[in-house]
Amino acid sequence: MKSLLSDNSLFDCIVNAAISDGADRRLPSDFELPRLEDENLSKFADGAIDGIYVYHTEHQPISAETKKWLSSAMQAVGRGDRAEAAKLFEELGTKARAISIIDDLQQYILEHKSSVSADSVVKFALYILYNTKDRESLKFALSMLEIVHLDDDNLKDTLRLLGLSDEFTLFVIFIMQQWDNANEEIFRLARSTSGWGRIHAIERLIPDTPAIRDWLLREGIHNTVFPAYSALNCWEGSEAENLLLTGNVTEENFAAISELIYALLVEGPCPGISELENGREIIKEFLRRAGEMPPESIQDNLIQKIKERYAGADAEITSLVKLIHH
Repeated sequence: MKSLLSDNSLFDCIVNAAISDGADRRLPSDFELPRLEDENLSKFADGAIDGIYVYHTEHQPISAETKKWLSSAMQAVGRGDRAEAAKLFEELGTKARAISIIDDLQQYILEHKSSVSADSVVKFALYILYNTKDRESLKFALSMLEIVHLDDDNLKDTLRLLGLSDEFTLFVIFIMQQWDNANEEIFRLARSTSGWGRIHAIERLIPDTPAIRDWLLREGIHNTVFPAYSALNCWEGSEAENLLLTGNVTEENFAAISELIYALLVEGPCPGISELENGREIIKEFLRRAGEMPPESIQDNLIQKIKERYAGADAEITSLVKLIHH
């Protein structure tokens, strides 16, 4: 979907807005891609429409019409007709969002190597990457680059920059997952994004270092969308349960655990504490320790949330709640 109010490509908009953050880069907290022509779609935050699709939409096979448009667009790529291909991909993006046809696009390329060469795919994808003002076209280009495995430092830096935008983070991660230092790169994106990009990065982050586990505990659920989307990943990835059960939990860690538990109890948008086999035991252990902690280390609404969830359903939890003056 085309953007308005910009003479620059989407890549230029991101590059021009990016700021240094220590050794990393990020986009300003109020950054938004140029708004869309479609007023209904323009109301959504960057990355929101794709995020809703990933988490809340039943995925359906693409239509025959969409397949036809995809085929025509890729045939133009194979012929080297850049202008026609760009036009067709913009039109395709109005019929089906890129997130819904990644597999079909990549399968087409793999099945038509004789008419759509890797070289033609790379040339077209790179052209779109740097020049398009159309969001879906840029995602199509990223999906193409995911299967050609280019090992180029300049391109990698371009992808790191594009990944700073919540609109494109997920598509960049799909490419990064093939890099030698994939987890380090995804962790960097998780820290450098704050909306849907952070949610997608956390879901694909492997908590294989103390630094990652500590960050997931303290920062992971802090996004501009809804903490509950990342609560389960952060709980399990941070090994918060072990911290809670093994004794010497600090006030700072307890405060972080408190926020995580609250987010786990908010199960509206996605599964939370109901996914944990020993959810009630976690709540009981938390409440036992809460009596020893200062009130400021307990999330403001957590005790009330526990009462609402377990009132009348678990006598021990009800009893423990009464012992907490909060």
